Amino acid sequence: MKNRRLLFLSLFLSAFAPTILLSQNLKMKSVRIWDSEKANFGGFIDLEVAQGKILSFKEGSTVPNPKYLLPGFCDASVTIGADAMGGKTGRDELPTYLSGYLAAGFSHIESVGDPGLTQLQNEIVKSKWFSPILTQSQKPALYSELSAGDGALYTSGLTHVPDSKRNRHLPIFLKEVENRGFSQTELFAKRREGEEKGYLPIAYTFSDKTSWEDALDTGFPVIFHPMPEGTNLYRAQKRDFLWAPMLSVLYLQNLKLKQDDWKEESENWARLHSVFGSRWKNSLSVESVGEGGENDLSPPSFSEYQSTFRGEVEARKNLLFASGAGHWGLFPGQAAIVEVRLWEALLSKPKERKVDLASNRPGFWASLFGSFSPSLLPTNADPESLPQIRREIIQTLTRKTCAFLGADHGGRIRVGGPAHFSVHNENPLKRASGIFPIESMVLGGKLVYTPKPTKEGTAK
Repeated sequence: MKNRRLLFLSLFLSAFAPTILLSQNLKMKSVRIWDSEKANFGGFIDLEVAQGKILSFKEGSTVPNPKYLLPGFCDASVTIGADAMGGKTGRDELPTYLSGYLAAGFSHIESVGDPGLTQLQNEIVKSKWFSPILTQSQKPALYSELSAGDGALYTSGLTHVPDSKRNRHLPIFLKEVENRGFSQTELFAKRREGEEKGYLPIAYTFSDKTSWEDALDTGFPVIFHPMPEGTNLYRAQKRDFLWAPMLSVLYLQNLKLKQDDWKEESENWARLHSVFGSRWKNSLSVESVGEGGENDLSPPSFSEYQSTFRGEVEARKNLLFASGAGHWGLFPGQAAIVEVRLWEALLSKPKERKVDLASNRPGFWASLFGSFSPSLLPTNADPESLPQIRREIIQTLTRKTCAFLGADHGGRIRVGGPAHFSVHNENPLKRASGIFPIESMVLGGKLVYTPKPTKEGTAK
């Protein structure tokens, strides 16, 4: 009983985790499990977990209101050390930040831009904090201009020092200067050099058109950030690149300029994410946006990026999921909810456009997304298109992005595999709020998130 109370408090009051975690032996009856091959939920199953792995599936009885299990989600780009308010995450805040990912169903996250995580990982073990499984990219290589000296040929090579404790992902930040772009020869050579050394080069384009086209032309296999309108995909020799749009970063830069819409969205995020609602909802005011360094310049219009995301069907076939948590206004878990809802809104077939009756003109969400309203999405979008869109989003959150991260469960729930899954009260494909909120989170067979005390040895 004491451990259960401590678990409850730790997730909502940011207390340290209890010294003894819940049992790794779980039995769940008559649940419906996500079938990654069919991209749908299967029939009723009795599931048993032992020593952190899924021991067996057995046919279960049909029940009227079953639980639904989704594999642990994976996030390809977060910054743990940034607190989403323009500052740094303090040690006392870390347990809450880590639990924020769990409260949205994430089992694996990849840090990009943080210092080495060894100290944090040791602290997680020492203090027994609840945490998703952490991986970290190589230290990003920042090339504001690619050159090897005045008039020199390419001789500089990759200047970063590899870290064996990090994975093989090599982010290259392309910061275009004065619309001049980069040396195609050198950028291509740097990508090839990284690959020859066993790395996977990843281009961060910061939503810049020149950087996007340079990354495409020089064959980068993975590209992050939204694609600007008018980007010429046909100049690229290959179009089968992986793309992590990170739409939420630009979206929030536009949203923070509209106080009423910000308040409405904050209420929705709080409804879908308990940690955001209890800890962060009132910590960031759009009335003080001028105090953060990145708020000095007017952000680019989000509309051009949304139209490209909607229109580039071929590019969307190989999406990766990256929430960008750590950017301004994007908190752990909540950032993923923002991104998922943007994808769902942009990919849904809209119905009739709604009009603000008071002013006889489209409101903010209507002007941004046509018919989309954050609180009424299922009724404003074609109801037949939503389940299929959600299937695709779940596959991206699980199999596709987890394969990119090398997650141990492979984004699947399978016999013999690690027991990483979120539990849902309703079918996420059909319920009004979509994939979120989750009821509880199991990681390695341990119940690491629940909004209420739970009987030990079960997840129900």
